[in-house]
Amino acid sequence: MTDATVLNALAQALERDPRNGALWIHYAELLVAAGRAEDAASALRTAAELSATRKQALGKLVPLLREQGKLAEALIRAEAALELGHDPQLAREIELIQALRGAPSEAPPATQPSSPPRAPAATPRPKAAPPSEELAPAEIAPEPLADDEWASQFDWGDLRLTFADVAGLDDIKRQISLRIIAPFKQPGVFEAFGRKGGGGILLYGPPGCGKTYIARATAGELGARFVSVSIHDVVDKYWGESEKLIHALFEHARRSAPTVLFFDEFDALASTRGRESAQFFKTLVDQLLQEMDGVKARNRDVLLLAATNVPWNVDSAFRRPGRFDRVLLVTPPDKAARESMLAERLRALPGGEALDVRGAVEKTELYSGADLVALAERAGERALERSLASGKVHRVEPKDLERALAQSRASTLEWIATARNFARYANEGGQYDELVDYLKRIKKW
Repeated sequence: MTDATVLNALAQALERDPRNGALWIHYAELLVAAGRAEDAASALRTAAELSATRKQALGKLVPLLREQGKLAEALIRAEAALELGHDPQLAREIELIQALRGAPSEAPPATQPSSPPRAPAATPRPKAAPPSEELAPAEIAPEPLADDEWASQFDWGDLRLTFADVAGLDDIKRQISLRIIAPFKQPGVFEAFGRKGGGGILLYGPPGCGKTYIARATAGELGARFVSVSIHDVVDKYWGESEKLIHALFEHARRSAPTVLFFDEFDALASTRGRESAQFFKTLVDQLLQEMDGVKARNRDVLLLAATNVPWNVDSAFRRPGRFDRVLLVTPPDKAARESMLAERLRALPGGEALDVRGAVEKTELYSGADLVALAERAGERALERSLASGKVHRVEPKDLERALAQSRASTLEWIATARNFARYANEGGQYDELVDYLKRIKKW
């Protein structure tokens, strides 16, 4: 048994000197001897991020991950280590891992479907098989993919959109400022209160209410890069490739830090593992959890945001502290925000700047931002028809807006009805208390 005093002393030393790779490896060895394999793996992951100890740390991390049953990460790490130079021990590890995964170590036969061609960064990756399809373990991509180029296509660069461009959502902006922006901009002040940055925020609510928009604005507030990805971008039909793509996304985000890494349709990517029968989804979720933990431990400049319309389908493992430990409800715009959004949209149309939108605002309660955009477009269509018929540009008139209103309804109502059931019958842990309060305010409870 390793003395706990020694381990505590090493942990304190590493806190003062986190770039001491050799000390991280020694610390990991003592953790293994103390029976703390999970902590040892975390220490080795940190050492693997340092160039001086990368190869040595990977050589120790891969067999440890294999013994823990984390085969997807073990395979990714082993292949990364072999890129640094040939290592017979790691080559043997790959064979062992593939055997444990139920996959042959040699290349697939010629009748196997070939892997997608290497594509330039701007070319979208071919879409994968549907998530519901059962995948055979032996179906392995015959060639490695250009993961770095693939990951870079989701990088939107440095955005200029900020919170000033977001109408309403004041409480969401305040909480994001406190949880994500403050630790990044003022780490000293934040840590004076015994708080550390890290973790992430999961945004949920009806479709079209600005979840992606607020994530983009967060990146703009920080002057960070914005990397946005959805389920269809990472699910690959070949066994083990999706885990590699997840790893590639996080590695790209770390290299491009500061980065806001945003996962859209997060429920599809992080669905409850007990609900899915395919081993494919279980390993994919496990890999995503490992990468999220890695961001907290190794890189505070990678900030995580995700969005979902159905938070009740997200695995609870993602909502523990250090991961998505803040789950925020993004509601339809309030009255002031609706007036601002509708007026701005109508101003882009001929005569739209002269329209009085106050009456329309009163009739659009619970409309999403997308609903308001559609309403303005529908009002403009009537003026467009008159213009096409006469050959002259006609202005949008109040009656056009009134008729458009009569033909529209809030798309959020169906979501609200479904969410109400979960808030009533699946809120044992209080995770939907914010939703309950909102439903009471809008008299839908």
